[in-house]
Amino acid sequence: MTPREISAFNVGIETARQMALTAAVTIEVRDDAGAVRQQAAAAALQGLAEGLRTLAQPSEEPQS
Repeated sequence: MTPREISAFNVGIETARQMALTAAVTIEVRDDAGAVRQQAAAAALQGLAEGLRTLAQPSEEPQS
């Protein structure tokens, strides 16, 4: 990928990560946040955010 494509990809990944974390926090502050289903949903969203973080590519690839 070109540097511009990598940058756009990383911006998209970061946006998705932030959305997942926002949704997780929203679930955690609900009145029914103690319900197992809500806890599982929040944990799944946090896992998604972590996975997306590791998916982001470095902005510059080493030249071979």
